[in-house]
Amino acid sequence: MKDTDEGWFKYAQLGLELAGAVLLGFYCGYKLDAYFGLSPWLMLAGSASGMAAGFYLVIRELPSEEKKKVKL
Repeated sequence: MKDTDEGWFKYAQLGLELAGAVLLGFYCGYKLDAYFGLSPWLMLAGSASGMAAGFYLVIRELPSEEKKKVKL
């Protein structure tokens, strides 16, 4: 049971990291748009860069998950 819970929490963490990165990029882009008056371009660029950063965080964790599966 413990392995199942640990796996579930790991995947929940990855999802929250992805969502947090996108929201942070969106928020920073929104604030920069308000400052520079370039709405909505910096908000879109911030969202895209946040998504790229979030996918990087997820992909970075994949090899460690594969190693755990192989050891089982």
